[in-house]
Amino acid sequence: MSVAGRPIRVLALSPIPEEGAGCRFRIAQFIPYLESHGFEVTLSPLFTTEFFRLVYQPGRHLQKAAAFAGLSLKRLDSLRGLSHVDLVLIYREIFPIGPALVERLLAMRSRPPIVFDFDDAIFLPSVSDANRLIAALKFPGKVASVVRHSDHVVAGNEYLAAYARRFNDAVTMIPTCVDTTKFVPRSDGGGNGSGRGRELVVGWIESPKTVPYILGLSSVLRRVAEHRRFALRISGAGQAIQLPGVTVETPTWSLDREVSLFNECDVGIYPLAADEWSKGKCGFKAIEFMACGVPVVASAVGVNREIIQDGVNGFLASTEDEFVEKLDRLLADPALRRRFADAGRQTIVERYSLQVHAPTLAGLLRRVAEDGERRDGA
Repeated sequence: MSVAGRPIRVLALSPIPEEGAGCRFRIAQFIPYLESHGFEVTLSPLFTTEFFRLVYQPGRHLQKAAAFAGLSLKRLDSLRGLSHVDLVLIYREIFPIGPALVERLLAMRSRPPIVFDFDDAIFLPSVSDANRLIAALKFPGKVASVVRHSDHVVAGNEYLAAYARRFNDAVTMIPTCVDTTKFVPRSDGGGNGSGRGRELVVGWIESPKTVPYILGLSSVLRRVAEHRRFALRISGAGQAIQLPGVTVETPTWSLDREVSLFNECDVGIYPLAADEWSKGKCGFKAIEFMACGVPVVASAVGVNREIIQDGVNGFLASTEDEFVEKLDRLLADPALRRRFADAGRQTIVERYSLQVHAPTLAGLLRRVAEDGERRDGA
């Protein structure tokens, strides 16, 4: 209890449903902790699960436009009841297209205080290949306006936090984290052992937007496969992927299999491009692999260099030759895989776990809500 002797009522707005990793790990996984510490949280996604799946399918533009219009009207109607909440938590944006008109309306003095949370460089132009036609409707410049009019900003890494501090002094960095009681190594000790009796599995678990990264690693994987036997397991791509010279498996991603898909891998790969957009990434797939006791080879880009100590709890690679050499070493050496698995798991437990960061978010939201109550009572 904190605001007027009752739970702090939080309306959490997300453009995507819990099936989307951002909503699930930046908001939804915190809700049980928040509700056990004096909060009452309502999570309101703009997209339904069905529309979220439709978005990444190519074409079908009229169907997407009609569905989006209907969902937008529902979102606007849901914002009428803001007088009954103590705080609004916005993840990424209220609407994924258009300028920050609604956000500015919410920033009027009569509204509840706003906490804005983002975990990608959404101030840079970016759109999936399936939705190139909406690029003209994206307004990445609106992020500065949303940041400026928010009472507090939560950024997923220091690169994003530095951007936010250009427009707002009230910025806190909370990395994207996992519940390490849920994301755990395999109970049978497999996944990072010797791989006896079965083919070793190299895993890439991502989303349709990041398919170019795994395709860019095709030469690396082909070179390793020339002298090292393994299966490449791709999940979440949303399309069939074939890489000449490489055995590829494509299990369907589903929310109920999320942890097991990581557990079934012996080595995880996390390639990124060396660009500004990648600097805004929060290294989350590396975090999930490491939490599950799976050693990782990741691009030496952005926050990956903070999460992974090269040669201690995983490998970083900057060139094709480095990817080949380090992936080959992990596949050849079960003792190295076990050592990285243990060290990587410990890194996540200590620095990137829900148990570490949930109290920080709860304290921040409580302070903002109480400051808003004092402001309105002044």
